[in-house]
Amino acid sequence: MKPILLQGHERSITQIKYNREGDLLFTVAKDPIVNVWYSVNGERLGTYMGHTGAVWCVDADWDTKHVLTGSADNSCRLWDCETVWRGVGEC
Repeated sequence: MKPILLQGHERSITQIKYNREGDLLFTVAKDPIVNVWYSVNGERLGTYMGHTGAVWCVDADWDTKHVLTGSADNSCRLWDCETVWRGVGEC
């Protein structure tokens, strides 16, 4: 398997997470950016914008309809994966 290089963050990565099927890869870092990648070739499929601090954690639900992220801005955000990668809620 050929390694892929993911360039989409300005600061160091804090977590990398695959979805259940293994076709998507989510990355978060010490910047406010959340990226989603196609794991086969490393193509960036989208970017979630909305946090104002470092993003520490990310996880996708069972069927990859939603992604949850937690940030140093004292918020967690629920993102809708099926409708243009927009946020649907904040905790």
